[in-house]
Amino acid sequence: MKAAGRGFSLVELIIAVAIMGILLSLALPSFTGYLRNVKLRAAAENFLTGIHLARSEALRMNTTVEFLMTTADPLAANVGTAVASTAGRNWMVRTADLATFLDGKFGLEGSGRATTADISVRINDTAPPADTDPDPPPVAPVANIVFNGLGRTTLAAPAIFKFNDPDGGGRCVTAGGTVRCLRVVVSVGGIARLCDPAVGAAAVAAGDSRGC
Repeated sequence: MKAAGRGFSLVELIIAVAIMGILLSLALPSFTGYLRNVKLRAAAENFLTGIHLARSEALRMNTTVEFLMTTADPLAANVGTAVASTAGRNWMVRTADLATFLDGKFGLEGSGRATTADISVRINDTAPPADTDPDPPPVAPVANIVFNGLGRTTLAAPAIFKFNDPDGGGRCVTAGGTVRCLRVVVSVGGIARLCDPAVGAAAVAAGDSRGC
């Protein structure tokens, strides 16, 4: 005769649910950190794309093109009135004569937030915990970059934009935390790149292209 099928008892079910809950609670911090780092990298790469666009358009049109951070809405209607601001969460690409709008992005895009005041990713932030990071943002941050028809900038020194995410006291890896803070660096010659300051000098010397 076949043995009767046996299901889970209530005690076994409770134990299984408890184990699942423990495993989820252990995995949640790692998953939260992963999402934070993904959003930060996406914001930095989006920013870098805008800089690349500004340079390529300057070369294509053989004219001066400006990339700027701004608090104004990055729309064609504001091409002549948007003001460069280091506190800006949006960015815009326009001709330097303020006549032609080329592109623009809201800082809210992909942030999952309702207002720019709530955006977790910061650029060149100096508030805690960023103020204690051994890889601090630049003392004199840059709000805009102008490219000429040869693809060069009017910068006197390389422009550095540091991206971090301080929500919930998040610290950069360079400060002993878990947030993979990144930099976008634009050379005087107009070459822009994304780099990771947490990559050590030895790794950079060995050829690791991720380092700053």
